[in-house]
Amino acid sequence: MDFALSYFAAAGMIAAGTGFLIFLYRKTGTLLPADAVERLGSLMSMALIVTAGLLVYVTYRVDSGSGFVFSGAPRLEDTELGAPAPDFAFVELLSEEEMHLSDYRGKVILLNWWATWCAPCLEELPALNGLQDRYADEGLVVLTISDESRATLVDFNNELPLRTVAGYVQDEYLENLSDPFRRTLQIRPTTYAIDRDGVIRDFVLGAQDGLAFERMIAPWLKQTVSSE
Repeated sequence: MDFALSYFAAAGMIAAGTGFLIFLYRKTGTLLPADAVERLGSLMSMALIVTAGLLVYVTYRVDSGSGFVFSGAPRLEDTELGAPAPDFAFVELLSEEEMHLSDYRGKVILLNWWATWCAPCLEELPALNGLQDRYADEGLVVLTISDESRATLVDFNNELPLRTVAGYVQDEYLENLSDPFRRTLQIRPTTYAIDRDGVIRDFVLGAQDGLAFERMIAPWLKQTVSSE
């Protein structure tokens, strides 16, 4: 995603606000003149500069992949990280076959919850496609699961083919979804790293790049399946 337009807009806002303040100061000798109209213009210019600064900050956080995690954002409980991932059923997008998370036991799973309306999700899809291509032979399965309709996802797939294992959950599939997956579905994208024994090893909120995803899966690609 190109964020240049946001930076350009912020620069224009700062230039406009600063320009008016300079003009006003040269005219009146103060930034808060007695004239009501001029004072209002001064305050609006200051507000414009502050807004532009916030726009730059927010754009930078999103552009850099830092994102935002609010205090009320869903997180994994201490008892969930390092615990077996709850099994769930989903429908595979192209075959329309019912699949289960447990079908991939023995594989390292990068489970990504996404949606076509989610801009950060779309930003990271090329990285997820690339991971599936690059590490499939080492036992990686990238699951991209949405709660949207099959028609919506098929239309999207026709425009931007998904090379991941793509699926969807609706109706009874969604109703039967257990925590932590149900809880964290409030924020998209969310991504889990699940090891070969089906244990949740990592969890992130928000868009990530390819390097971040590789760090999530790297320790578990070397893992052998437990004999238990």
